[in-house]
Amino acid sequence: GINAEYMGKADPRMNDEASPLFDNLRKLITTIDELRDLGLQQYISLPRIAVLGTQSSGKSSLLESIVGLDFLPRGDGVVTRRPLELRLVRVYGEEGLKPWAVFDAVKDKKFNNFNDVRAKIEELTDQVAGQKKGIVDDPIILTIYSPTCPDLTIIDLPGITRIPLAGSDQPRDIERITREMAGRYCKDPRTIILCVIPANADISTSDALKMAGELDPKGLRTIGVVTKIDIMDRGTDAKRMLLGQDIPLRLGYVGVKNRSQQDIIDRIGVVRALDAEKQFFSTHPVYSTMPGFCGTEALVIKLTKVMYNHIRTLLPEIVKELNSKIIDCEDKLHDLGPALPSTAREKTQLLWNMINTFTEQFKNKLRGKYDAKHQVKSNDKTLDKEMSAGAQVKLMFNKLYERYVDPSYRATKDYSDKDINKAIVLHEGDSIPGFPSIDAFLALVLPKLEELKEPADLLLGEVFAFLDSIACQLINKNFQRFPSIINEITEIVSKVLSQERDRARAIVDSLVDAETGYLFTNDFDYLTHRTAMIVKANEGADKKPIDPEKAFLTEMRNRIDAYFAIVVRNLRDSIPKAIGHFLVKNAQENMQFALFEEINKNHEIMESIGEPAHITREREAIQKMHDVLQRALRLLKKDPDLAAPLKIADDVDGGETKQTNSDKGGKKGGILSSMWG
Repeated sequence: GINAEYMGKADPRMNDEASPLFDNLRKLITTIDELRDLGLQQYISLPRIAVLGTQSSGKSSLLESIVGLDFLPRGDGVVTRRPLELRLVRVYGEEGLKPWAVFDAVKDKKFNNFNDVRAKIEELTDQVAGQKKGIVDDPIILTIYSPTCPDLTIIDLPGITRIPLAGSDQPRDIERITREMAGRYCKDPRTIILCVIPANADISTSDALKMAGELDPKGLRTIGVVTKIDIMDRGTDAKRMLLGQDIPLRLGYVGVKNRSQQDIIDRIGVVRALDAEKQFFSTHPVYSTMPGFCGTEALVIKLTKVMYNHIRTLLPEIVKELNSKIIDCEDKLHDLGPALPSTAREKTQLLWNMINTFTEQFKNKLRGKYDAKHQVKSNDKTLDKEMSAGAQVKLMFNKLYERYVDPSYRATKDYSDKDINKAIVLHEGDSIPGFPSIDAFLALVLPKLEELKEPADLLLGEVFAFLDSIACQLINKNFQRFPSIINEITEIVSKVLSQERDRARAIVDSLVDAETGYLFTNDFDYLTHRTAMIVKANEGADKKPIDPEKAFLTEMRNRIDAYFAIVVRNLRDSIPKAIGHFLVKNAQENMQFALFEEINKNHEIMESIGEPAHITREREAIQKMHDVLQRALRLLKKDPDLAAPLKIADDVDGGETKQTNSDKGGKKGGILSSMWG
C-alpha cells in the first residue's frame, strides 16, 4: 500500500538529538492521554495543539508529515469538514511493528490499513456533515499508534473559508462559521496554536495569523508554520518571515516543504517526501544556513519541546482545577442527597431526616445563627453579607407606627379649632361651664386611636408572608429531589403558620382593643405634668386676660396629643412582642411536631415519595464526573516525578504561583535543560 515503504523502518526524523526529547515528553503526554482516556477532557480542558489555517493552506499535508503516514482525505475545495482530533501515540516494539488506528466512534475496530482510515474519515464526515461539502463542529476522534509519530494531540480544524463552494450545502456565512469554530478551539489558553501560513502569500494579510493574534494577543502559544516554501516566486525567500522580522511570535516559525498535489497523484509516500524535503533545505543557499528553522524534523522537535514545557507548567493549574471541581461535585451530591432507599422504613427515616434538616434551617435563619452544616457554598461574596431573617423581621417591627413617632407629628393636626370647639360644645351637656368634658376628649381621640388597627394588621400579614416565603424556599431546597411531595409539605407548613398567625391576630386585636376601649395611663410624665397642659395668664406688666375658649382648645389639643403618643409608644412595644412570641417563636417551636403529626396521618405522602428521572440522571452524571476527577487526581499524584510540580498546586490556595524558569521547563528533565539551555 501507500505506507508500505514506511513499515518497520526507523523514523527518519528521529536523529540522535531528537530522540531524548521525545523520550522526555513521553511520560507527560502519556499522562495527559491517560487523563483523556478517563474522560477528563469533557470536564477540564487539557493541553493540545490546534491547526489553524485558511482553506488549502497545506494543513493536511503538514499533518501527514508530522504523523509520518498517508491517511487524510484529499480533493479540491474544503476537505476537512469536521474537526479531526488526532491522538498520536508513539509505540515501541520489535522491528517491523506496523502502525494502527482506532476511531472513538468504533472503538472495537482496529484499523491496520490506512487507506481504510481515510475512507472511514470520509464516511464519518458524510454521516454528520452530508455529502455536499457541509461543515459541522462535531469532532472525529482518531488515535494513531505508530513507532514513527511523536506523542502529541493535534486538532485539525476546517480551513477558514471565504466563499461557499458551488453546488454544496455550505451556507453563505461560511466564513463566520469556520472562524467561530476555529475560535472555540484556539481560544482555550491550554491549546497551542499551530498557525499554517502559505509562503506564496503576503504574511501581513494572512487571515490565520490575524486570527491567531486575536486569540493569543501576546503570542505566547502560537507557532507559525510556513508551507509551500518551495513554490515562492523565483529570487525570493522566506528568511525574514522565518526569523519573525515581519510579524514576531514568541515561539517562532518553522518552514516546511509538503507534498504537492502532483506528488500525491504520483503516489510519492511520506518517507520519500521527507527525504526530498531534507534534501531541498540542505542544498538551498538560504535555508541551509538556518538550522532549526526549516523542515518537518525541526517542527516536530519544536512542538515536542513546547508541549513538554506547556504540560509541565499547566499540571499544577490542572490539579487546582481538579480539586475545585471535586469540591463542587461533592456539594452538589450533598444537596441532591443519597439515592432513594427501597424499603418503607428507610423512606420514613429519610423523610424524617429531611424534616429535621428543614426545621433546623428554618430556626437558624430566624435566630440569625450561622449554620455551617447547611451553609450554601458559593463564589458569590454577597451571600456572606445577607441579613438574617430574624434581623429582617425586627426591621419590620421598627417600622410600625413610624410616622407617628416623628417629633413633629401631632395627633390633632387634622383637627381645626372649629372641630375641637364643636366637640366641646356638643358634649358639654348641662354641667357647669368651664370644665373640659371627658366625652369631648373621647369623641376626638378615639377616631385617631382607630387608625392604629390597620398598621398592626398589616405588620402581622407582612411577617406571616415573610415566614411563609422563607419556608417555601427551604422546602424547595430540601425536598427538591421529591417534587411530588413538595406541595403537600408546603400546605402543612402554611397551615401551621396560618394557625399561629390567627392566634397572634387575636392577641394583637386584643391589645389594640384594650387601648381604644379603655382609656387609662400610669404614665409618670402625663400624671405629673398634666397641669402644664392648661393655658395660664402671661405674667408681667403687660398681663392680658385669657380667652377661655382658646384655653379650652389648647388644653384639649395638648391632652389628645400626649395621650395618643402614650398609646403609640405602648403598642409599638406590645404588638411586636405579641407577633414575635405568638407567631415567630411559636412557629419555630411547633413546626417540627406539626409536620410529623400531619405526615403520620397522611399515608399518601409516604407512598408518593419518588425521585424524578432527571434528579436520578443528574446525580449519576455528577457522580460520574466526581469519579473521573478523583481517578484523574490519583493518576497525577501517583507518579513521583510529577510530585514536585503538583505540590505547588496543593500548597497554594487562591493566589498566583510564581515559578522560576527551572520550575517551568526543565531542570527536572535534565536532557531538556542541556539541550535548550
